[in-house]
Formats: sequence, structure tokens, C-alpha cells
Amino acid sequence: MRIVALLLLLVCTASTTAQNTTAGEKAVMTEIVRLGGKADIDTTLFFEARVVVEFETANDALLAALKKHPEIGGIKVADATKCTDKGLAALKDLPNLRKIVFGKATLTPTGASTIGQCKELRYLGLVGCGVTDAEFTGMKGLTMLEHLALSENPQITDKSMATVKGFERLRVLYLNKTGITDKGLAELKGLDGLRTLSVKATKVTSDAADKFIDQMPNLRTIGQ
Repeated sequence: MRIVALLLLLVCTASTTAQNTTAGEKAVMTEIVRLGGKADIDTTLFFEARVVVEFETANDALLAALKKHPEIGGIKVADATKCTDKGLAALKDLPNLRKIVFGKATLTPTGASTIGQCKELRYLGLVGCGVTDAEFTGMKGLTMLEHLALSENPQITDKSMATVKGFERLRVLYLNKTGITDKGLAELKGLDGLRTLSVKATKVTSDAADKFIDQMPNLRTIGQ
């Protein structure tokens, strides 16, 4: 009975969301489908930018097309290898962008700095995007971040933790397959609100991880 009730709740929620979708949001979603992507409404985002768009691949022209739609609050691209600094520059023209998830991108210092200008970001995923310590420094202004995924960027080392610890609102942090060590982990002790941390396939030792858990009152899970 509980499963049936949950399914009914999900259906009702989806139906309510669909009914509350504005004409502007519907127009954007239709355009995204025309461009070869998917679009949905995320009610947890800013009410003026609830549309989340998703593409398997993207290029500069596509990113430039997205900047015409301020209703977009989230962008997901599975393969961003064709996105250059020119395309990434369009992101800062989306005033209420809260979420960016890129895979397989090749970020330059300029591209990283551009992402760093998206000051309203709450969620940033750059898994396997070739991010280095030098480039990540350009994102230090993203002080509103709550979720950060930097896994599979081996050139992210302890040096970048000086930047990460400035994200005081951070709740979720993924650093799998990065160059972080026990020293870098210790840098994160000031993130009192951290609830989830994953440092799998790094040089963080079990002893350091256990000690870190003891020192972090709100940490619920740590992957090590």
C-alpha cells in the first residue's frame, strides 16, 4: 500500500508541475527538443529559471543558442568536448543559472574563469574535464555552491582545497580519482555543513578519513 501511495504522489506531483508550467517555459522546452535535447522543470530551482536542459553532445553554437532563454536554470551535457571558450562565454549571460554538469570537457583557464562568473551556481559537476589546480582557482567566486563534483580530474590536488574550503555552503563534494591526499582532506575541516564526501581512488588514507569523520559533526557519508 505504501508503494502504491508513493506512486500516486509522484504522479500527482508531476501532473501539478505540468499544469503550473508557464507559456514561456513551454516555449523554451519545445525549442530545446527542436535542438535535439531534453528539457524538464525542476521546482527546486529559482522560480524564474526552472527549466533544466540536457544534451548528449553540445558545441559553441548550441551554447550560444541557450543564452537567449533566461528561463534556463540548469544545463547538462554528457559530452562537451566540442565546447570551447567561445561557447562557454554564453553561460554567463544566463542570469539565474543554478546548475552546470559537463562531461568530457577540455577546460582552459579562460573557460574555467567564465564558469566562475556564474555566481548563482549551486550545483557544479565537471567530471573528467581535465581541470587542474590553476584552472580551478578561476572558480573561487562560486561561493553559493552546495554540490561540487570534481572526480576524475587527477590534476586537482591538495592545492585546490584552499579554494574548495571557501565554499562555506557546500553540502556534497565528490573528489574521486583526484590527486588529493591526507593533507588536502585536512584543509576541508572548516566546511561544517558538509554531509557527503567521496574520495575514492585517491591517496587519502583510512586513518585520515576516520579522523575527518570524527571532526565533522554533520558528515553522514564518506566514500573512501
